[in-house]
Amino acid sequence: MNPDREKILELLERRLELVRALIRLGAQWRRAFIDWNLDHSEQCAAEEEKLSRQILALDMEIASHEGRRLPRSEQDAAVRSVRAADPAEMDWHKDSRIREVLDRMRALHLELMQSNEIRKSILRRSKITMTALRNLFNSYAPTYAAPAASSTGTIYEERV
Repeated sequence: MNPDREKILELLERRLELVRALIRLGAQWRRAFIDWNLDHSEQCAAEEEKLSRQILALDMEIASHEGRRLPRSEQDAAVRSVRAADPAEMDWHKDSRIREVLDRMRALHLELMQSNEIRKSILRRSKITMTALRNLFNSYAPTYAAPAASSTGTIYEERV
């Protein structure tokens, strides 16, 4: 068995778990944002950023294990790792496991893309709502403005 192939399989499985965690955090963010729990939604966004950095580090590690046997036109490090092995040294059990992991990863990436589209829609709608509320508040601003000071040098205190 090729130790590089085993290491790539391990890295791909770790990446798969991180993508799953990213999808779960996206769902938590949506629930928190819709419930107006902005502290929790910000916390989820920060965790998503950490996971994204970890996924990027794994991608770079996968790329370092695969060597320079492929042209640069292959963009996805995970796909390049499967195609990089010499056919004589392939362990078909490991390769089929790698293919299974890659198939699951493709499905998760589609789910993640859909989740990101939903998030963009939520944020777009929120921006429209916030703009409408800002315009509403601005239209009532003269009504609720602080009264002018009675004379020069007077400090006005507003009591609510």
